[in-house]
Amino acid sequence: MAALRKQWETVANAFAVRPVGILRAILLDAIVQAARSDDAIAVAFVNTARNALAHAETSDEADIWREAVSEIETKVDARAEAEWATPEMVTLEPLQYTPPVAVSTEYEAPTVNQSELQANVHSAAGPWGPTNPNQHQPNSNPQAWAQEFAKRMSVAIAETLDGMAEKLAPAPLDLSGPLSTLAKAVTAHVDKALASFSGATAGLQRRTNLLWWKEALYSPSAHASYLDLPPFEASALMALDLHEQVPTYSPASVSAFLREAVRCLPAEKNDQGNGERDMASLVQDARTSAFMQPLRALAEQYAPAPDGRGPLLSLIGHPQDSRAVEATTLRALGGVDASTKMTPSDWGTYLFRELQAARATSDSPAKRTKKK
Repeated sequence: MAALRKQWETVANAFAVRPVGILRAILLDAIVQAARSDDAIAVAFVNTARNALAHAETSDEADIWREAVSEIETKVDARAEAEWATPEMVTLEPLQYTPPVAVSTEYEAPTVNQSELQANVHSAAGPWGPTNPNQHQPNSNPQAWAQEFAKRMSVAIAETLDGMAEKLAPAPLDLSGPLSTLAKAVTAHVDKALASFSGATAGLQRRTNLLWWKEALYSPSAHASYLDLPPFEASALMALDLHEQVPTYSPASVSAFLREAVRCLPAEKNDQGNGERDMASLVQDARTSAFMQPLRALAEQYAPAPDGRGPLLSLIGHPQDSRAVEATTLRALGGVDASTKMTPSDWGTYLFRELQAARATSDSPAKRTKKK
């Protein structure tokens, strides 16, 4: 009303009573605008609206609400489908590796010192050599000369070749640095590949786990089969367990999946089963039943103590005493009539939507900023 007065100072003079219809329109538009810019608010709005509209007197506004919910639900589903989808192919970026810069070195081909080799050959040929000559002459003692010549020539040639071999020996090269860089690049590339594969198959794995859960009908929170629990308590725990398995951004079809899972319970299949129960008794059981302790614990984390209109989780998570909630109190704090009848599937779906909405607002960036 204060915001309306800033734009329309004489609004109080135009209406005899508070213009509730105008205020409702302003609030709805504000929520839709916030939901367009914040996906967490969008999740909270869609799940809350789906629950509340079934119990609110909005027949004159049904088309407006349907249009608003449809727009935001489409937005939420688009993001959820992207996170749940399994692509046909995983695309990876090329390996990010820059090879080291080539090190240029000056190279000079070794050559034979012909003068030195000639002097050694000359000395090996006879006693006329310049240094350490062969003492034998080829004509006087051919056999001795040949042996001495062969020995001296072998030494001269071997020393020449050994000298060239030393000059041709490669300089030591340290490859530890480039190989270490390459190993790190390959490791990072493999990590990205595994992360991409894991992200691509997360949706498929999630769907597989949900199908297993539906077929097993086993509650991880209660450590018991849903078939061994009272039907309405089982449906509430199924809502809790499904909420724990799916992310905040989940398609609207998940609520339908839960409804069908609850209908697998014998009481839902049997027309002569427990049938429907009123909302007052359902809330009371959720506040007091031993099986509902996991739900109460999570509801206490998600929702504050009841103070004005709010989710049923506030009443469930903060039971000040064990007395039944009065009809007027239930309507004022929860927005539903105490006499409203629900089947197990209706009850489970209602709680699941409240849990999804509560987690979305708990994780909302706007709420985190406010806390800071």
